[in-house]
Amino acid sequence: MFTRKTLNLINFDSMIDNHQYAFIRKEVINMKTRDKIIQASIALFNEQGERNVTTNHIAAHLGISPGNLYYHFRNKEDIILSIYDEYASNLLLDTFTRINNEVNPLDAIIVYMDSVFQMMIKFRFFYNNLPVLLDKNPSLREKYVDVQKAIAEHVRQLLISLKAAGIIDFEEEELADIVSILRLINTFWLSFYQTQNIVTKVDDAVFYQGVLKILVMLRPYTTESAMPDFIKAREIYQQRYKDTLAASS
Repeated sequence: MFTRKTLNLINFDSMIDNHQYAFIRKEVINMKTRDKIIQASIALFNEQGERNVTTNHIAAHLGISPGNLYYHFRNKEDIILSIYDEYASNLLLDTFTRINNEVNPLDAIIVYMDSVFQMMIKFRFFYNNLPVLLDKNPSLREKYVDVQKAIAEHVRQLLISLKAAGIIDFEEEELADIVSILRLINTFWLSFYQTQNIVTKVDDAVFYQGVLKILVMLRPYTTESAMPDFIKAREIYQQRYKDTLAASS
């Protein structure tokens, strides 16, 4: 039920820290100024923390004047709002595979988990400081709530598809809670991890742990017929987690 294609998609390697930062810098070269500001801001916010980066830092990083930056964005909150638009577009368009006769619903939810955690890598400053960002920017909160409602409905439909395919089973009244728990792990796993450890550096292993938490949550709902494939997928994630730890030691 987990296809080889799906399992090959699930790979976070070389996507964060210096690798991601260098990639974004390379991407910026041929962009328009507005897009350069957005991509440079993502990189700086991820590297230094959003609260430690000002519009002057962003302008200096790009070698442009503050006035040039303010021509495109009124303030830092305006930049963050535009970043969120990109994040939401990527999440809603790229994350959710349409369920049809050619798409295995179990593949779809695995791709969903993979894509969400990849979004966490690229836009991880959002997850590091989400409540503060939402409090400072009412327009961002409004957009965030709308997007989260859409995501909840997508996850709900995925779970219904899994049940119809005989992969998981649950009572109808449990569905809303399962959706909420999945989204809680996706949204707040990074913050939880960083508050529970002295060393708060985020690497691939942290994201693999997040996926494994989701699999633990889904296991009690997995049907007997789907269990062998479920265990195989879990073992692949566990091995990648171990390999990442070994490579970083």
